[in-house]
Amino acid sequence: GGAANITTFDSSGFTITTTRGTGAVGGDVLIKTSGALTLGDVVATGGTASAAGQNAGVVDVNAGTTLTTANITAKGSDGATGTDNGGAGGAVTLTGGTKVVLGGNIDTSAGANGTPGTGGTVTVASALELNGNRTITTGVTAGNIVFNGTVDGDAGQAFNRTLGLTSGTGNIDFNGLVGNTVQLGTVTINQAATVDVDANFKAAGLSANNGGGAANITTFDSSGFTITT
Repeated sequence: GGAANITTFDSSGFTITTTRGTGAVGGDVLIKTSGALTLGDVVATGGTASAAGQNAGVVDVNAGTTLTTANITAKGSDGATGTDNGGAGGAVTLTGGTKVVLGGNIDTSAGANGTPGTGGTVTVASALELNGNRTITTGVTAGNIVFNGTVDGDAGQAFNRTLGLTSGTGNIDFNGLVGNTVQLGTVTINQAATVDVDANFKAAGLSANNGGGAANITTFDSSGFTITT
């Protein structure tokens, strides 16, 4: 938790895996740099269950300048039988002193069977840039998705970069401007309890109606702010 003692870290093109053997929880991935931090895929899932599912590890990566990610998977493992409970997903926290470039998808779903575990909360603590079409899911159980900074596409990609969000019975919070610098493509909210839009929001479209099926969001609040499509 102290000052970073690594200047730069780069695992691009390679996978960091902290999934351990049967009956073991996933290991944590904790990296902090004073400069750039660039990741390949990260896998911190819970190990195969011999009874109850195993919890995933925590992924907490913090760059002094730009943080660039690939896919991050921190899923709880399924219970061994239909009566064994599932493991919890691991929390993911992304921080970049300059920005976070989301170069892959994030999945923190819980394991199934018995009583499912909870999904891991995903927190993007800094300004976020999408450099492709991205999805973030915490699964069908509780697990929040929180954007504490701005959310934009990358340069020259106005209205192109789509974002799909699933937080099960958890909440989705947009605490900063969305698409203010580079507008997003369609933002699709697949499932959530409460969706809070706490700043102006610009995108090619906003889909939060379950494709016309039964409502899969409990409450939605953008009062005081403008959604522009």
